[in-house]
Amino acid sequence: MRKKRSMPARRGHAKVSPWKRVVSASVFLVSRGSKAGVVFDRGGVPRVFVFDTFALLDVLSAVDARLLDRLSDEEYHVKEANPAGWLIDELEAKLPVRESYLQSLKAAIAEAARKGWVPFDAVERALQAN
Repeated sequence: MRKKRSMPARRGHAKVSPWKRVVSASVFLVSRGSKAGVVFDRGGVPRVFVFDTFALLDVLSAVDARLLDRLSDEEYHVKEANPAGWLIDELEAKLPVRESYLQSLKAAIAEAARKGWVPFDAVERALQAN
C-alpha cells in the first residue's frame, strides 16, 4: 500500500531564509549571484533546501573536494563512493556552454596557431614514429 505524500511544511507555516544566514561560508560557500535557501517549518526545523543550478554545483563541489582527500583514486571515480562527483558530471553535461568560454577557446587556438605551437598529439605521433 502506498503512503500518502505530505508537504514538508505548510505554506502558511513555512519561513524561507537565505542560505548564507543558515550555513557558514566556511562550511559550504556558494558563489556570488547563486541563489540558495532553506525552508523552515513553524518549529524552526529545516524542511527543504532550495538551490539554483550554480549554487547546487558549489555545494556538490565542496563535498567532492572533501571526498578527494579521503578516497583512493579508484573509489573517487565510483558513483556509489562519490555521488557528488557523479552528479556534478551529469549536471555539467547538460549545461549550455557559455559564449564567452567559446570565444576564449577560439582565441587561444588562434594564438597557438599564430605562434606556431605544436599540439601534444602531434608530438606524441612523431615520438612513436621514431
